[in-house]
Amino acid sequence: MTPDFMIESGNRTQAITRRKFIRHAAFSVRAWAAILILACRSGTSQNTNGAENGEALPLLGLAHVGIQVSDLEKSRAFYHGVLGFEEAFDAKESDGSVAVAFYKVNDDQFIELSPGLSAQQLVPMTHIALLTGDIEKLHQMLEKRGVKVGPIHKGPHDGNLICDLRELPGQNLPFLEFVQYLPDSPRSKDMGQSLGTNRISLRLEHAGIIATNYQAAWAFYVEKLGFRESWRRKSPNGDPVITHLMMPGTSGDFLELSNKPRPLQRPAAGMAAHFAMTVPNVKAACRQARERDTGKITEPRFGMDKRWQFNMFDPDGTRAECMQPESPDGKP
Repeated sequence: MTPDFMIESGNRTQAITRRKFIRHAAFSVRAWAAILILACRSGTSQNTNGAENGEALPLLGLAHVGIQVSDLEKSRAFYHGVLGFEEAFDAKESDGSVAVAFYKVNDDQFIELSPGLSAQQLVPMTHIALLTGDIEKLHQMLEKRGVKVGPIHKGPHDGNLICDLRELPGQNLPFLEFVQYLPDSPRSKDMGQSLGTNRISLRLEHAGIIATNYQAAWAFYVEKLGFRESWRRKSPNGDPVITHLMMPGTSGDFLELSNKPRPLQRPAAGMAAHFAMTVPNVKAACRQARERDTGKITEPRFGMDKRWQFNMFDPDGTRAECMQPESPDGKP
């Protein structure tokens, strides 16, 4: 029989018929397909504990920021008098003094003020809390990813289910909290109430964190928690200065990772460890704030992230930022 094809195998050339060639080709396809399947399975098994190939954490957005203050009455004058937020409820110490005052941005978001800030304390922000609708599932997912998470328990001040992460890598945030609201908590009992008409904003959008080791902090949020980098500002030499890390889910809320030089003083720390609110018109919001306060309120400016913004500062230097939705043409 006359051969139809010549194939090479190592240093040997072999003549085969068309039928044998088809069988040979089919076997090769099956062999390579098996190799590819095994490779994919191997790769997947190596990443089952990471965020890159896993299910997104069940997060609903930013729940609150915790800020320590040196004088609660002066701070009340700012958070209520200037920002227009109502003190929805508070938690008391055993002696009757206020342990935490809860200022309401909307039914799901708060600013928690606690007294006791000392002059030596560098960063007034005590923690950031993220909202979840399924804290049991979230806790299991964090443990599976190798994240050291505290037990789920009922919060002593707000009566909701919480768990937290402490000793956060590469950052000076004391702890990151996860919260699931309960129907019998003070927050739930205040639904639809304490929503003053003088609120300068109806939404918390992001909170700032100071990195002590930028790469470690970035890897923690992106690789472990599944956050996504959405914007980065670099220095002239290419080092990251500010990075926006979008949290999983559809809220659009994010954390702002700030890579500040050392050593830090309180003004720079309060500038970086801040909270930001959205407003429909930044110039109108700025005028409104100035009618209520003669303190430090910056002029509206168009930022590198293509958004109009201005800043206010509470009595201890924590920055309250107002931001308008993105404006590609630069018009407020």
